[in-house]
Amino acid sequence: MVWIIVVVLVIICLVLVFRLKQQQERVSALYKSDKLKSHFIKSLAYEIRSPLQSVMKLAEMVGREDLYLSKEEKKHVADQISYHSSLMATLLDEVEVYADSNKKGHEITDERFSPNRVCERCIDANLHNVPEGVKMTFRQETGHGVFVSADRHIVELVLNKLVVLACRFTKKGEISVGCRYEEDSHRLTFVVQDTGGGIPEARQDALFNWYNDPDDVFDETEIDLSVSQKLASKVGGLLHWDETYKNGTRFEFILPVR
Repeated sequence: MVWIIVVVLVIICLVLVFRLKQQQERVSALYKSDKLKSHFIKSLAYEIRSPLQSVMKLAEMVGREDLYLSKEEKKHVADQISYHSSLMATLLDEVEVYADSNKKGHEITDERFSPNRVCERCIDANLHNVPEGVKMTFRQETGHGVFVSADRHIVELVLNKLVVLACRFTKKGEISVGCRYEEDSHRLTFVVQDTGGGIPEARQDALFNWYNDPDDVFDETEIDLSVSQKLASKVGGLLHWDETYKNGTRFEFILPVR
């Protein structure tokens, strides 16, 4: 009789231990999920502040009673508002996808656009992010008559993320943005390079990783790069870090186009 009671108690203990382990795993998973989302939201808040401030400044400028704008200037202001609004809309899609893995987020839509114009819009949008003493330039390697087809919103978002990161970590020197089109392979490559401090050696192997464990995340920059890589992959592209570039950091966004 005693041994039966012992066996029953042992079984009960084992069941309790098993259930406790399950609960610990669930709590740990929730902790990791919440911490990763916290990293992501913090990074996104920094990024969305830039286009929001730009739209507010443009709205304030247009609202001035003493302001006269030519047709070209009005078109430029409207273009900038459209650009920043598009960035914010796609960034909000990111939040929805990150918060709910079942969501598809931004629907991929091909659009014909000028890659040079995309670079110029991105530069104009981030001029106020450039630290004092740093120069931002457009490096033209593609003719202005070149037009390609891809999801322009995703392309602009990925390029903007790379430029924002360059502005954040470049304290002196230059940030350059450019693109080159290889007609034979139908491949477009956007290039963002800076004269900042470069990628720390200890973090080079972790670039573009999609993190499942928040303890593996060094800072929000790695979240930005992992999200950028995931966005690039949505349109069939990829991000590449040029380790041969020694004067700072050089990222390439390689994209198949039509």
